[in-house]
Amino acid sequence: MIERIRGILVEKSPTFVVVDVQGVGYGVNISAYTAGKLPEEGAEVMLYTNLVVREDSMTLFGFADKTEKETFLMLLEVNGIGPKLAQRILSGVSPADLLNMVASDNKSALGKIKGLGKKTCEQMVLSLKDKAGTMLQALGNIEGSGVTDMGALTGAKLEAVLALHTLGVKDPAAEKAVVKAVEVLGDTADAATLIPEALKYL
Repeated sequence: MIERIRGILVEKSPTFVVVDVQGVGYGVNISAYTAGKLPEEGAEVMLYTNLVVREDSMTLFGFADKTEKETFLMLLEVNGIGPKLAQRILSGVSPADLLNMVASDNKSALGKIKGLGKKTCEQMVLSLKDKAGTMLQALGNIEGSGVTDMGALTGAKLEAVLALHTLGVKDPAAEKAVVKAVEVLGDTADAATLIPEALKYL
């Protein structure tokens, strides 16, 4: 199994890169999440990888960090989700956001991800809720990613954070702003009320 590769990034696109490792060019499928973290062509890059072997093909998938790789592998455990769909899911939402959605049973947010139907969303929550919660805890404790207590990122709070992401606000700033908004407006505030209040703290 190829666990990771390090080499020169010779070609890149939003979904595929070629990495030259001592003269051998490895074609690697990536998500939009990873694409956004890549250096310019000609620079050295390191990607965590997973090799998917089928009867008629071998496909290498690459990830910017261990969390994305672990989330990808977690998604493959869900009936009906293959590697291409998992890659598409991670192109539509960051690993931390996806884990939050699953751990908080937020099927409405999951349903907004391109390629996910109602049945698949329900299966994801049923199969992965506990594991997603454990990964979130590790993400906060080990990587210092700014992920806050899971209880603070459910329902309207999570929707408000995701809305800030669409406005270009990244974590941990988005999460901290929403937490402050909740402190002011209370736990019962809806997303539409939280968003303008959170913007005051950016």
